[in-house]
Amino acid sequence: MNYFKSGFLGLVLAVLLMGSGCASFYEIETPQEMIEVDGHDARTYVAMTHDGVVLRARVIPQGEGRNVTPQGNHDFWVSAIRERMRTTGGYALLEEKEVESANGWKGTRLEFGRDHQGAPYQYWMTLFVTEDNIHIVDAGGRKARFESAQDAVERALASYEVLR
Repeated sequence: MNYFKSGFLGLVLAVLLMGSGCASFYEIETPQEMIEVDGHDARTYVAMTHDGVVLRARVIPQGEGRNVTPQGNHDFWVSAIRERMRTTGGYALLEEKEVESANGWKGTRLEFGRDHQGAPYQYWMTLFVTEDNIHIVDAGGRKARFESAQDAVERALASYEVLR
């Protein structure tokens, strides 16, 4: 049997390509001012500037089952993170903004500040919540360095796509 003529090989390739495209939970573009420093996989991503501003994306599964975070809606997770950052991290909430992913998902960016060992730090957490996952894209570093890298951080955040 000639698999090329039957279209079988084309069907197999199409299924494989669809499967590989669905393996990721998000898409993000690394700004030229940063390098990717951790192996990009389906759920995690880390990049940083030469002077230590870090950008990280992670996807946390939610729902029922073992080793899965309990189910919560967007407002629940924003409130939980806001409170945890204040009470256990010592961060002050400076601003809260509604944002949108590159492909239209509504989210929230929490902007925090904190002094650590006499130096001011800035930290942003952006959340997108789907039925099955919590997407957290965070960025932080010493305040002056973060302000220098802020355009790159904002470009990366603007490129973020929630895939599932």
